[in-house]
Amino acid sequence: MRSLLAAILSLFLPPRGAHRAPDRTPPPFPAVRAERPADVILADGPPLVRPYLAAWERERDALDRRHLQRERRRTAVLATLGQGYVPAEAAA
Repeated sequence: MRSLLAAILSLFLPPRGAHRAPDRTPPPFPAVRAERPADVILADGPPLVRPYLAAWERERDALDRRHLQRERRRTAVLATLGQGYVPAEAAA
């Protein structure tokens, strides 16, 4: 019974006496690198904008251009008919 208890305790407690492992010194700190300024962006770093975000912005800009072109055409057609036209965005 005592040997079983001693075996279990030896798993959780440090060894005693002359057979104790020598104290380990902490590992040395890594070499300090020179800090670069915060406004420097490395070319080989990760991309600054995710591709799906850039694609969404391109699609949104294309829709905006088509919308503005449609508004200009509508204004021109109504002007030839002698009617005034104010886009909904400008009227609000």
